[in-house]
Amino acid sequence: MRTLLIIAAAILIFALIGWISFSTGPDDRSSVNLETGKIRQDTQHAMKSGAELLHKAGDSVEREANKPTDVDTTRETTTTTTTPH
Repeated sequence: MRTLLIIAAAILIFALIGWISFSTGPDDRSSVNLETGKIRQDTQHAMKSGAELLHKAGDSVEREANKPTDVDTTRETTTTTTTPH
């Protein structure tokens, strides 16, 4: 039952975004059409958008990695230990 609901939801979503269309021909035959051109166009657009997002994220990470820090790292740290008398 769950599988049937998932398939129905997927078909509904695909129909809403224009990847699947339904039609009736002149001889009262129904058909389901997969709009492969629209699917290809949408997936190519998604891939380009994803690539641009990854490049922007990579550039941001690189900028942050090369950013000078405000902490003085040249100071030496000293530790003192006390012994009980």
